[in-house]
Amino acid sequence: MGLSILQPYALDIALFSGIVAIICLVIASVALSRSARLKRKFNRLKEVTSAADLERVFEETKDAVRKLEMKLREAEEHLREIEEALQSKVSTPAILRYNAFAEVGSDLSYSVALIDGKGDGVVITSIYGREDSVTYGKPVQGGDSPYMLTEEERAVIEEALHGAPRQRTTAQIS
Repeated sequence: MGLSILQPYALDIALFSGIVAIICLVIASVALSRSARLKRKFNRLKEVTSAADLERVFEETKDAVRKLEMKLREAEEHLREIEEALQSKVSTPAILRYNAFAEVGSDLSYSVALIDGKGDGVVITSIYGREDSVTYGKPVQGGDSPYMLTEEERAVIEEALHGAPRQRTTAQIS
């Protein structure tokens, strides 16, 4: 009596069982495929490291990264020291030639500025005349001098500090 109730649904049950079996077969195939792919990846990883000790490989990688970070810090410190040292070096000397006296024919007088990145250095001026020539130097601190500067000396200091030559005109000193 128990099986006779299911008799009219036998075809439906068989069809449903077949569909479930096909679904199970698809799921099993996908699982096997993924398992095989994972196994291939694991074998490749084992080939990369001669021993399959992944913890050791991880520790070695961390040590290598630490060493690189330390070298990077040392390089940054060294770069900072070099940049500081460069500030106290003369980068680009500037020269301005001019005619100091009306009766002397050429631009034989000159001023030269030797200034570092902080605006410190010296300006050297040579005044050429028919009878004699005079050369003198003035210290420069912060782009200025405790001594009175001529227009030409100021111009050449400005050029040495900022790199752009100012408008040059033939000047005459009285």
